[in-house]
Amino acid sequence: MSRILRLLCCSTTLLFAAGSTSGTVHADGKSFTLVSLDTTADVRADGSMAVTEMVTYDFSGGPFTVGIRSFERNLNDVTSFAAADSDGPLAVTSPSNSISGQWEWALRGPVTDQQSTFTVTYLVRNVVVFGSDVADLNWQFIGTEHPLIGRMSIAVELPGTADAALPTTLDTDTSVVRAFAHGPANGSLSVHLLGIVARVTDVPQGMPVELRVVAPIRLFQTIGQTTLLPRVLAQERELLLAPKRATDRHDLGYLLAPVLSLTAVFGTGLLWMVRGREKKSREVLGEYWREPLDERPAIALTNMHRGAVPLGAAFAGTVVDLAQRGYLQIVGEPRERVGPDTTVHHYQWLGKPAAPDVLRYEHQVLDFIFRGQSEATSDGMHDWAKSNAAAAKGELDAISRDIKSEYAKFGYEVKGNGAELGVLWGCCFAVGIASFALKLYTNNGVAWIGVGVAVFMVLTGSRLLMNRSQKGVEAAAKAEGLKRYITDFSRLEDAPIGHLILWERYLVYAVAFGVSAELLNGLALRAPAVVNDPAFGLWYVGSAGRFDGFDRMESYGTDLVSTSNPKSSNSSGSGGGFSSGGFSGGGGGGGFGAR
Repeated sequence: MSRILRLLCCSTTLLFAAGSTSGTVHADGKSFTLVSLDTTADVRADGSMAVTEMVTYDFSGGPFTVGIRSFERNLNDVTSFAAADSDGPLAVTSPSNSISGQWEWALRGPVTDQQSTFTVTYLVRNVVVFGSDVADLNWQFIGTEHPLIGRMSIAVELPGTADAALPTTLDTDTSVVRAFAHGPANGSLSVHLLGIVARVTDVPQGMPVELRVVAPIRLFQTIGQTTLLPRVLAQERELLLAPKRATDRHDLGYLLAPVLSLTAVFGTGLLWMVRGREKKSREVLGEYWREPLDERPAIALTNMHRGAVPLGAAFAGTVVDLAQRGYLQIVGEPRERVGPDTTVHHYQWLGKPAAPDVLRYEHQVLDFIFRGQSEATSDGMHDWAKSNAAAAKGELDAISRDIKSEYAKFGYEVKGNGAELGVLWGCCFAVGIASFALKLYTNNGVAWIGVGVAVFMVLTGSRLLMNRSQKGVEAAAKAEGLKRYITDFSRLEDAPIGHLILWERYLVYAVAFGVSAELLNGLALRAPAVVNDPAFGLWYVGSAGRFDGFDRMESYGTDLVSTSNPKSSNSSGSGGGFSSGGFSGGGGGGGFGAR
């Protein structure tokens, strides 16, 4: 017998396992806790056990009229149940006739906001398992059906005397008494010549307290057919070692979770380096591109984002593009408010018939703005989208789908990189499954990081491996170069003064790229004649200045998309004397209730 297990058999103080900290049972505005529970269990030679429990309730609110003693197991073996208070016996109702289906007793009168002590007695038949070598009493003196217990003691008396096991006692010695207790983490257990005593304080709500007593078979009237002691000691040793094993497994999670996460990261990176890197542009050799783009702003943006539609910027760029092409006029009206001033944009339909070059998603943008009217405002659109979020989101999603459909016609994406995606998915799936298995094995939540990293790398890697065709690479390089040129041209020595229509197209793309303020500031510094030309940008009118409020256009699309998302709400359970390894499945259980 190991030294640790022998120590459990002797008079000693041991730790309990931690449990729930919730301590009060509530019902209909009234609650109670158990101040104390003192149990005496007289184990008889025939294998029955006479139990006396002195329990003190602390009632809060009320009135309470009934006490309840429940049993999760062995209910049919409980007989001769009686209850009393300091004034004498109380009326008892059997499980077959009670509301709870457990043993109940009537309180002497309605009880409210007070402490009351009751003495409960009963006899339990067949609680001892008889072997050829020892007798095994395995009993939960309190189960999961109880509130916080402030103090608890259990005294088990055997039908005869026997020495307590010592640290040097062999596993094969059947002449001694061994005791084990399981429960919370702060109790003590002692084995004496005449019996066993266990004590514990602050038993959390729903935490069982279980005692297992193994005594020489000579103390009982019946001798069994099989040996029990080796199996009992093996079970208790397993329960004793379980916390350390659980801790070791838990610590393993800290070691392996980062390894699995890095496997997904490095695997994705290696795949990208070997097969995933995109070709370089052959047409854009420097930082800048100075010519207007061949595609509409929404298509250019989608290509820059590798097939994903940045809807807010695409919407704003499309509105300005349609204005520059003569379908509407935009008037910026400054609005003063607390904090930074803002601009309300007024949209006026100019009555120009839609040419064949107006794409489906552009028709939808116009319909979203005007909704059958000839005039609209940015505030009006915002208010409508806020009041009709689901409908607005549906319309914007349709615009996004049609932009993506139009983008697909350009042949900017490479088809047929399924092999690389298959390797990526296989690697990340393996990491995710391994991380999930690690969580189950170690019970360590850090393993979820591996699952999260695997999912993230699938999403990220899938985007990285969606390489563009050479045509798509060239178009994206031109868009990036144009964005840099619009941003930086005022600082370039060779910044040209182009035709007015060229600068108007720059304005359109500046809104889509989110750099319109930089372009207007640069024009004011390097090309004031362009800004002041009466023929320049007639499709936008600023109330306080030529292009006052124009730069607010680029953020309005994003605000509109955000407003159109319906908001979701969250609304928001010898001895185990206290070994923390778990429970060995003793009888009894249950606890105390009241109503």
